[in-house]
Amino acid sequence: MSDNKQSTQFRLLLATTLSMAVFFGWSYFFPPKKIEQTNSNTAQVVADNQVTPAPQTQPIQTAQQPVASVPDNTPSRQITIKTPLYQVKLDSKGALATSWILLKNQSKQGEYPVYADASTTDNQKPLELISQEALNRSPRDVPFRLATGDGNLDLLLNDRNYQISAAEDEITLEAGQERQIDFTLTDGNGVEATKSFLFRADNYVADLGVKLTRAGQPVPNTKLLIGASIGDHAINHHNFYHIESEAVAAVNGDIIRHQGNYAFTYDANNQSSLAVPGTVDWAGVGDAYFAMAAVPAAQTQGLEYHASKYEVQTRPYYDGIFSWITRSEKTSETRHLVTAYVPINADGSVTKIYTGTKDYFALNDYNDILTNSVGRPISLENLINFSNYSLVRWFVKPLSIPILYALTFINDFTHNYGVAIIIFTFFFYSLLFPLRWSQSRSFKKASANAPKMKELQDKLKDFQKKGIPADDPRMRELQMEQLKMMKTAVPLGGCLPMLLQFPLLISFYTAVTISLAIRQANFLWLPDLSAGDPWHLLEFAFAISMVLAMKFTPTAAAITPEQQMQQKMMMYLMPVMMLWVMWSAPAGLLLYWFFGNIVSFGQQMIINRMNKTSDEPPKEEIVDSIPKSAKKAKPNLSTS
Repeated sequence: MSDNKQSTQFRLLLATTLSMAVFFGWSYFFPPKKIEQTNSNTAQVVADNQVTPAPQTQPIQTAQQPVASVPDNTPSRQITIKTPLYQVKLDSKGALATSWILLKNQSKQGEYPVYADASTTDNQKPLELISQEALNRSPRDVPFRLATGDGNLDLLLNDRNYQISAAEDEITLEAGQERQIDFTLTDGNGVEATKSFLFRADNYVADLGVKLTRAGQPVPNTKLLIGASIGDHAINHHNFYHIESEAVAAVNGDIIRHQGNYAFTYDANNQSSLAVPGTVDWAGVGDAYFAMAAVPAAQTQGLEYHASKYEVQTRPYYDGIFSWITRSEKTSETRHLVTAYVPINADGSVTKIYTGTKDYFALNDYNDILTNSVGRPISLENLINFSNYSLVRWFVKPLSIPILYALTFINDFTHNYGVAIIIFTFFFYSLLFPLRWSQSRSFKKASANAPKMKELQDKLKDFQKKGIPADDPRMRELQMEQLKMMKTAVPLGGCLPMLLQFPLLISFYTAVTISLAIRQANFLWLPDLSAGDPWHLLEFAFAISMVLAMKFTPTAAAITPEQQMQQKMMMYLMPVMMLWVMWSAPAGLLLYWFFGNIVSFGQQMIINRMNKTSDEPPKEEIVDSIPKSAKKAKPNLSTS
């Protein structure tokens, strides 16, 4: 299934396309085409929400089925690593990560704490990245498992207790410190396995060296498993803007993304797999704001993703405007566990493991760190979903990044991202004011052609009634004149402000939905500018402001009664459609659009007054005496 369906930007593309149709579409005789809505509800859950998972399903089996063996009943040992940035818990059974809690985001722009979704000042829930559903599975579907294609060997590697080099069960690293912990495993059949972890106190990147031999020879085709579904598991339900974890990788110099609910075809056991051929630079899984990615020591060939789906019970929620109106609540959701099978060399080579935020400023800092470490260019900021649409990604990314910098700069003064968005919107629309004035004058000038266009249409109808053929010179002359007139009906210069706003709106949407700083940023009654308005006041305010903006924005004159009717329908029907499209959109985006409509309305009032004043001829004034500053007129001595 096409990856375009998984794009969380689909609704915004639909919204802006429909908005542009207001300015362009009605000048033609055909109504705008309907665009199907893609339902891309996604996401993950968490134990904090007390969701109840459905009965467990068995994970995908490898080519060789594991043979039942004597289980390892030795109690496992848990070791905890605490740093200022994160806390990790590793289990001796399989040498696997069973907990990974992020504490703060750190970049050159500063640092601030991060918490799980729906946290409040009085209830700050820890941000756990590992799924409780994955942890409860048997075998556990958690990070750092190994897959070799040999079921017996995989069972041994992932279900046996390793010896741990660290004597203490809790290790605390202060700023600047690092610590290596070795997990070793041997058996009587010549299998030796070592997982060496190196954690750094002030760095999201950990080193993982895997050495796996059988009879003294490295085991070929070894894969390191990343996931399943790293992300914020406190989200109650997922939507277009709060997605669940997706597969993401740099393959053949491009970025590929696969969401669990679109890219995978599940069998009767709710299991699926997906092969991704090509040269792999890095691969991982992550949701909108957090991710885990593996960067092998050298480029590898081929990549696999395995997924499973399951049902969970959630707190009651409405999945759209219609269910909100009818008060039809939902209490369950289908979710997915996605795991990356990353090929590695099992000779002790170090694989870099990035586990942290998808903050652009943080990821940009790690590009140089990883590039220098592995000796090839690494662009880890592409973990961020700038767009699944290749046609728009080329301009969205370079525009979104300056917007992030601008909002961050303004927020340094306002200390509130809601105010920062309003100030940014005001400055941007102020820059567009000259273009809007030019747009208004262009449409006003074009409207002067309306009577003549009507006259031409009437003449054509009269000729048609008289039976004059279409190839008659008189008909051709009228048609050519009408064509010339239509070219000036909607002047390109008049549409320039809207054309400029279109890419910015897409880019602003992207900036709002990827900005970690805007996540959980509050403004007035809005608890989270990256999420929808819980009271939906902003959606209705946006729709009403859109009516005002459209009503007073100049457009090319409607020639026929049909066009006049179409214009009125678009003026009132479009806001209703946009209300549906933008329902539950990020409050930050709606705040930008709503305040932009208000500014546009105010600007248009000023422009209308300016145009009216400039078009009025100078008035005669009767005076009692001639002013001293008046120039004397020369007498006309001509006798002709």
